[in-house]
Amino acid sequence: MTDVDMDELMENLAQCRRCGICRNAVYEDRGFNGVCPVWKNSSGFETSFMRGRLQVAIALLEGRLEKTAENAESLYTCTLCGNCTAICAAEFDPTRCLENVREILNEIPNESRDEIAKKIQIYNNPYSENNSSRRSWAVDIGFDIPSTGEVLYFTGCTAGLKLPETAKSTAHVLRAAGVDFAVLEDEPCCGSVMIRTGRSDSARENAKRVLEKIRNSGAETVIVSCAGCLKTLREDYNERFGLDMPKVLHVIEYLLPMIQNKKLKLKPFEKPVKISWHDPCHMGRALGIYEEPREIIRAIPNVELVEMDTNRAATMCCGAGGGLRSYDGEIAKKIASDRIKSAQEIGADILATACPFCEHNLKDGAERIESKIKIVDILDLLSQQLE
Repeated sequence: MTDVDMDELMENLAQCRRCGICRNAVYEDRGFNGVCPVWKNSSGFETSFMRGRLQVAIALLEGRLEKTAENAESLYTCTLCGNCTAICAAEFDPTRCLENVREILNEIPNESRDEIAKKIQIYNNPYSENNSSRRSWAVDIGFDIPSTGEVLYFTGCTAGLKLPETAKSTAHVLRAAGVDFAVLEDEPCCGSVMIRTGRSDSARENAKRVLEKIRNSGAETVIVSCAGCLKTLREDYNERFGLDMPKVLHVIEYLLPMIQNKKLKLKPFEKPVKISWHDPCHMGRALGIYEEPREIIRAIPNVELVEMDTNRAATMCCGAGGGLRSYDGEIAKKIASDRIKSAQEIGADILATACPFCEHNLKDGAERIESKIKIVDILDLLSQQLE
């Protein structure tokens, strides 16, 4: 069952003017060619960018195309980064429309989509890991973390299970700032990937379980270190599922005032360092969080913030979002390699971000082209530079 209004969706899809600026006709005054990262890193056919994807969607919805996995392939080779939405001349949101199309057409077979949803339902995470180990990082940090409290750190699957150093760094920085915080026992997946890939019914039931866990913790503020968790808990739970969530912030939003008033003090790098910032799509274009991470980076002594040609609303995706990394990992890594090249071109020593999923894919992209640039989560950076 879906809550998507079919008449409204079809009306929105009809707004596409087929002008093609979602492919490559924007930012040319800056010497930049290629708005859609998938189009740039794939065959370059019409169906590899949003204009073509939407025409396929309309044909499938109207029954002019048979609903097969092969015919629907282009619906899933998209990161849902929102770059096309940011520059679209028509009055609709193509990224959200494609999410809705995936939701309505979820009876079309898609092995990677259904496997991820199955893993989350069985294991409470998309990695088939024993979810009780999600909190194992907390054993090594040198102090106890309760499971209830007014401030809850929602760790997320990737930081909790794949990049535990980020979870540790977040805990150390919060402790240094004098924040009393809690971490859930057996924390569930937020369900972001189920929403993005069209499994909304599963995501809705999952969201109810997550909210119950959060309410039972007594949290009045939920802080996260994952951009995907941020958008899901802050926006999707309220807007899609009508769930009354407490306040949700990314850790960098929560910490910035403490850095500005010197409650959290940072030491300088031993020698000058150039750091570039990668805007995660779920934080930047989706929620408009652009300046907070940059202000934090500028607050670290002996650091120069250097910007890639595409930044803020024009940022190119890391390649991992929208289920693409699972559906076509090679394209995802090619997109990540492009982002690494952009950071190298401006002489960055470090590429920082605020999403473990971005970090994970960017590291794969760097390895693919044998780049030596250092990729870090901003919380790891802050933890390293604590006075």
